Amino acid sequence: MSSCELCGRLGQIVTAEVEGVELKICQLCAKHGTIIRQTQQRHAFIRGPIKKEEPEYRIVDNFAELIRGAREKKALSHADFAKFLNEKESVVAHWEAGSLKPGIEAAQRLEAKLGLKLIVVEEAAPVKLDQQRKGDELTLGDFVKVRKRK
Repeated sequence: MSSCELCGRLGQIVTAEVEGVELKICQLCAKHGTIIRQTQQRHAFIRGPIKKEEPEYRIVDNFAELIRGAREKKALSHADFAKFLNEKESVVAHWEAGSLKPGIEAAQRLEAKLGLKLIVVEEAAPVKLDQQRKGDELTLGDFVKVRKRK
């Protein structure tokens, strides 16, 4: 069974236009708009996992210390270090100060040139989908105020 996009009720669903938006709603909520067409009832089923989450990459917290340490280890000035990295001197200075975080692509280049580990892979924990009760599920009606026209 389908659920109403406004109130969340299960049952016969129609497609209706409510304030310029096409929604799949129940017969009771259809009074707030104009019915466009009746929809056929489909059997509800629970789907398995659709696809595996992609890992999320983030820059380590002590990136500024690592970059500064690599520059000092090579005994380079800010200007020479920036030329070595093919970056602007001001950008490299901000990285070393910790006021600017390098992007993932820039961090990958820094890792390759300096032999550092700046990127950490955070894998998303698998989410277990539980069968929710009607009261636990949020619908569009939970967020929208219905105004009565005079």
